[in-house]
Amino acid sequence: MIKFFRKIRQKLLTENKFSKYLLYAIGEILLVVIGILIALQINNWNEAQKANHKQTLVLKELVKSINNDLWEYETYLDRNLNMKKSGIDSLHAYMAGKTEINDSLFIKFYKMAKKDIHFRYGNGPFDALKSSGLELIRNDSLRSHINNTYTSDIHISVLLGNEYYYENKPKVDELFYKLIGMKHNYLPGGTKYLVESLKVDDVLNNEDFLWAIKLEMNKYQEDTMRIKQIRTSLLGLKRAIEKELKK
Repeated sequence: MIKFFRKIRQKLLTENKFSKYLLYAIGEILLVVIGILIALQINNWNEAQKANHKQTLVLKELVKSINNDLWEYETYLDRNLNMKKSGIDSLHAYMAGKTEINDSLFIKFYKMAKKDIHFRYGNGPFDALKSSGLELIRNDSLRSHINNTYTSDIHISVLLGNEYYYENKPKVDELFYKLIGMKHNYLPGGTKYLVESLKVDDVLNNEDFLWAIKLEMNKYQEDTMRIKQIRTSLLGLKRAIEKELKK
């Protein structure tokens, strides 16, 4: 092809047809420019396809992480929260009915009421996105949504929920050991073993217990609020990402 154009140029020059040669030269330059533009367009298209593919992978990983978090909250945190509420309600029922409760039943309900809730979330895909550059997400609104969710919304909810837990844990544990201790029990053959037992009489009216159940009720309300906030944030982000993936 190059030899073909060279022959044309040489023929025009030897025939002294300068004007035709000039037009030919301009045409050849235009062809070169068009070729370069087409090559750049193809390269840009290829780069855009690669960026689209990478963005899709990142968004799918974020959805997978969110689904894992939602599953953990439903499977573990909701279960522990329901158990905590059941223990509190059972103890309140005995207190309201002014009914005596035996040691083993009280300890069972009290341990349920004392069930711990520890908050966490998966941030691996988001950290990977930050390392690659948040600009990988081309949708400005979605990029801000992702960033705000992981650096503000759920981060703050998890942080405050766990701070509340650690602030109250020493007092909760102190009250527990004021009320419940260990004692020796004996099997018919004389074998000795340890069992949990109450240290106080009339436990449902005991001041330490009343303070303890109040703390647990406050903790339940705090945990319920935090779980709702986190779940709402995760579900909102999931819907936004899935909408983008459908485009």
